[in-house]
Amino acid sequence: MRQLRLPQKLGWAAILLSLLVFRAAARAEENLCLECHEDQKKALAGSVHTGLTCTQCHGGNPASDDYETAHAAKDFKPLSDKRDIVAKCASCHSDVRMMNPYGLQADQLERYKTSKHGEQLLQHGDQKVAACADCHGSHDILKAKSPQARTFPGNVPQTCGRCHADAKLMAGYNLPSDVLEKYKSSYHAHLLLEKGDLSAPTCVTCHGNHGATPPGTREVGQVCGKCHGRQAELFEKSPHAGLLNEDLKRAGATPRFHECISCHGNHAIQKASINLFDQSCTRCHTDGTKPIAVRDAVAKIVGDANRDFEQADARVRQAELRGLATEEEQLLLGEARTQVTQLEVLQHTLSPEFLQPVAAHSAEIIGQTVSGVATLERVERWKRLALIPIWLFFIVMAGLFWLKWRQLARRRRP
Repeated sequence: MRQLRLPQKLGWAAILLSLLVFRAAARAEENLCLECHEDQKKALAGSVHTGLTCTQCHGGNPASDDYETAHAAKDFKPLSDKRDIVAKCASCHSDVRMMNPYGLQADQLERYKTSKHGEQLLQHGDQKVAACADCHGSHDILKAKSPQARTFPGNVPQTCGRCHADAKLMAGYNLPSDVLEKYKSSYHAHLLLEKGDLSAPTCVTCHGNHGATPPGTREVGQVCGKCHGRQAELFEKSPHAGLLNEDLKRAGATPRFHECISCHGNHAIQKASINLFDQSCTRCHTDGTKPIAVRDAVAKIVGDANRDFEQADARVRQAELRGLATEEEQLLLGEARTQVTQLEVLQHTLSPEFLQPVAAHSAEIIGQTVSGVATLERVERWKRLALIPIWLFFIVMAGLFWLKWRQLARRRRP
């Protein structure tokens, strides 16, 4: 048998060594975690983190199929403590360079620290409060625009309600557990859950998501102005605004008035109507006082304008059903609707002087509308009256033709 030369021996040895190294490297890259964790494998496959490996979050030895060996690595983290979850998520989500390509903010951790959830967890170690995985999920995290995501607008109330509708859990924090049911009865929920309006307010719109309150607000009561900007601007002209600003300037003072919430409520907020004056004002004011007199004056202006508009609208509709050409009156009615809508906004000033010019303009337009319909109805009546002599003429002529026919018929008889 031919003996191998030394160079050949070295060559074969190098090849075998390379194969062993390659096999070891392949074995090291092999992820055997998912051999046991089948549920997590399925969840991760459809998540935004599908490109991540198990060890990037949990550490451990992914090349071992032995439970003890895989979990014995020094860097293995089961993430059973919610503080570890927050820290692990923040290791990526606080990195501006890493988040920038995805258009995500990198200050969520800092905002979370300012929230009640963050304070309870990070300062007091309370494991019952919400951390990242409670709201976003763990292995099954989806993009917020996905209808299946926990953070999709239509799902946010239920996501928050998992904790805030738990009576036993909320009792430990002296918090009400009926907020979800109240929200579901609200006009906001009607828009979101029934009409599918994703711009309608959810829990995070008013309370913030990672932080304590949304940017640009000192307290939750000021959030309404983010959507209802004109109302918030007019509120600043009301007597209530001065009262609120005085309280906010006093350190530690409890505000006597909470802007929109004091009148409209919060979670169970309903579509505003003129009846709100009767329900809200007497919570603080008594009958016979100047504030109640102002309320009555404002309510009368708004109520009268709404009543006159509804009557004019009904009359225009009836005229249209009769076939009258009401195009001009409908245009006037649209302008009147704008004025009435402005009154509903201007009432936040609680000043009759602000409302009266708009109410007068509304009444003028409604008067023109009603006058126009009356003219159309009068012309229609005249047209009907004008038909009477024409029909009489036809009836007389028909009678004469009949008599003439009878006369001719008699002459033809033998």
